[in-house]
Amino acid sequence: MTWSLDQFTSKDVVFVGAGKGRALEGIREFLTRHASLASFTAVDKQAGEKPLDFLLAYDTAKTVFIKNEGIPGREMPVPYITPMQIFFELARANNLTLVGITGTKGKSTTTSLTAHILQAAGKPAVLAGNIGVSPFKALDEATPETVFVLELSSYQLSDLKISPHISACINLYNDHSDWHGSIDQYWEDKHNIMRFAAADDVFIYNPAFPALQEWVNGAVCRTIPINPQDPLSLEGAQLFGEHNRLNALVAREIARQFDVDDSVIVEAIKSYQPLSHRMEIVATVHGRTYVDDAIGMTPESTMASLTAIRENIGPIGCLLLGGQDRNYDFSALMEQVAADKIPHLVLFPETTDKMKAALPSNYQPQIFETTSMEEAVSFAARHSPDGSVVLLSTAAPSYLLWKDFEDKGDQFKAAVNSLA
Repeated sequence: MTWSLDQFTSKDVVFVGAGKGRALEGIREFLTRHASLASFTAVDKQAGEKPLDFLLAYDTAKTVFIKNEGIPGREMPVPYITPMQIFFELARANNLTLVGITGTKGKSTTTSLTAHILQAAGKPAVLAGNIGVSPFKALDEATPETVFVLELSSYQLSDLKISPHISACINLYNDHSDWHGSIDQYWEDKHNIMRFAAADDVFIYNPAFPALQEWVNGAVCRTIPINPQDPLSLEGAQLFGEHNRLNALVAREIARQFDVDDSVIVEAIKSYQPLSHRMEIVATVHGRTYVDDAIGMTPESTMASLTAIRENIGPIGCLLLGGQDRNYDFSALMEQVAADKIPHLVLFPETTDKMKAALPSNYQPQIFETTSMEEAVSFAARHSPDGSVVLLSTAAPSYLLWKDFEDKGDQFKAAVNSLA
């Protein structure tokens, strides 16, 4: 493979936003191996009102700034590029096939399911992107037949000026408006997944979302809507729920673009192992089934999980809710919680007051407020009816009490596994 990395020759590379190192690791290893750098340094924000103004001290003529995609571009006082921009430019220049998948919820499941189907069909598919795997780690082994299947977040898409060959958007809801500045800008940044697609590219989408239809109306590329009423069955699969059926419809349509037979797709869906923290059954202890849906961090995702759990596992005896306040509207969620007659709720801060205010007046569950996952699980174990489900699906982001949703889910699992 021939890489084009001239822009880095003899330059000091500064990676801005080292953080936990997930975004940093792959790009640093790749560039130090393939580009003739003068140096590579990773930095984080500094204290003060303008925490990135220290970057102005660098000589921009000799420096390339790579921005961690978790930092909004408006905060950068210097020109920059992102890891995903670099990857897309290298992939396009070297004729590698890119599949990109986004959406407010269901991205990880749909992306990993798509990669699994392609691999089951004998395609050399690489799963990477926002799912936690750097695509740079697979570049050295890539061949013209390699298919990169990428989960793309709104953060990653906000700076992209190249669209994948095959792109898909599963859904669009209200999320991340604080980071993007508004809900409209959040959707506009998501639009980049197909905004720059060429005539021979493909965009796959759910037509139930009007904003996606607007994208299609201005599209240059070929567009393919899924049929939400398609009777695709998840019978025999570990995936369950209406939302996962829609995810599977998108994955199937992507696989069809690679001439994968439907019979192969059906068998691959059955053999797919769901990702952790996504309606994952942790254990059944003393007659209560504990389900980890730590990824459920919006009202819509939790509502979908409630329906799937009720229809496929059983009644919910206790629901663990709450987290960082992103100005979500919890009214529809609480109406569903009331309709499901969930007898016990655990509420984590800082959305506690908003969630209680959204409860219908004729619904009075027992509420336990806490900041401790161990206390939350202990409460659920003591009060949930025998034969019911204890569900962790917080309908709000995790970052106030936990490092991320994985940390939240891991703490839930540990607390469940410690029950006598």
